[in-house]
Amino acid sequence: MKNILLITNIYPNNDPEYDGTAVCHSFTTEWVKMGYNVRVVHFDSLFPRPYYWVGKLFKDRIQAKTGTVAYTKTPRKPIRYTVDNVPVIFVPLKKLVPHKAPSQRQTKKAFLYVVNELQKDGFTPDVLTAHFAMPQLQFLPLFKQQYPVAKTCLVLHGNSSALSYFYPKNYRVLMPAVDVWGFRSLSFQQDFEKHFGDDKPMFLCHSGIPEKYLEPVTKDFANGVKRFVFVGSLFELKNVDITLRALHKAMDGKEYTFDIVGSGAEDDNLHRLVEELGMGDHVVFHGQMKRDDAQNIVRIADCFVMVSSREAFGLVYIEAMAKGLIVVGTEGQGIDGVIKHGDNGFLCKSRDVDGLANVIKHIVNLPQEDLQKISSKAVATAYNMTDKKVAERYINSIVQK
Repeated sequence: MKNILLITNIYPNNDPEYDGTAVCHSFTTEWVKMGYNVRVVHFDSLFPRPYYWVGKLFKDRIQAKTGTVAYTKTPRKPIRYTVDNVPVIFVPLKKLVPHKAPSQRQTKKAFLYVVNELQKDGFTPDVLTAHFAMPQLQFLPLFKQQYPVAKTCLVLHGNSSALSYFYPKNYRVLMPAVDVWGFRSLSFQQDFEKHFGDDKPMFLCHSGIPEKYLEPVTKDFANGVKRFVFVGSLFELKNVDITLRALHKAMDGKEYTFDIVGSGAEDDNLHRLVEELGMGDHVVFHGQMKRDDAQNIVRIADCFVMVSSREAFGLVYIEAMAKGLIVVGTEGQGIDGVIKHGDNGFLCKSRDVDGLANVIKHIVNLPQEDLQKISSKAVATAYNMTDKKVAERYINSIVQK
């Protein structure tokens, strides 16, 4: 099986202003390196122009509140382009109402266009994998009918409730077109099994980190845990305010620092909170940094804390684990299952100041030997989650089922 077709509604487009996730692109680039012939179909909603005017005005606020990307422009006609040797077919889907599935007419029209483009390339998929329920689930039966031999997969980036939310009348009719189900976290898989059973092949579709982020780790925690760090967008859902309050409560009277790397709509609010709590001597705001540059801040820290309210899968956790940090993630979110509480890191509920403060106190009071053991297990976890390894597991989970 050499031909892989990936379908998604979020994909890089060579636009310098693009700020969506590159999760799908990380898989496709590795598959190309592995010798697979890859095509990407990028479906994206196309709204009347006034929608984009509103998007430009409230982009930061929308992203801060929802954690989703607020697009301010969408090509109005199908185009083809290439990103890092990955050919992409972009097809806009005209819609009037956000978060609603495209019409059957729009779906059929877009499907026929894609099939025609693939025929021009002489491309027949052996594997057809899709990310995000909407609008991919409504396309999969059409592709399955067109390419009956191809293995089909749908990777869910959230709970199974998305299926009934987007397709309340026919989701159970559409679901049989999926041969293999993928999940971005263990909690998403468990939720799916609760509602639909476990009779279909399934796998966890985690992301990975670049191999260059793996380096010899020399942490011995001789001075304990004193340097804390956060790296990410300063949006409300990231709960950096909770981390600040928890640190203030847990580390009162102790020597510590908290490096905050990132920018966003909560920037001013967090600065005010630091001043209000009297943490100015402990907290450093570094602003937005390039991913590679941020590694230098992470490298010298002892503990990474991010307790987001919604996080399908945060790569920054794995990057911190690769540096040997003691990592605190969110219970019940994407990293839960990768981080095993008390073994290779710690978990905490997202909006629980007291709970997080207790976790921090526990970490700070751990013996040096225990910190080293947790750190070593974190590093081992990260070494098994490089871009190459997760891409290999992903495609093998489909073709070997």
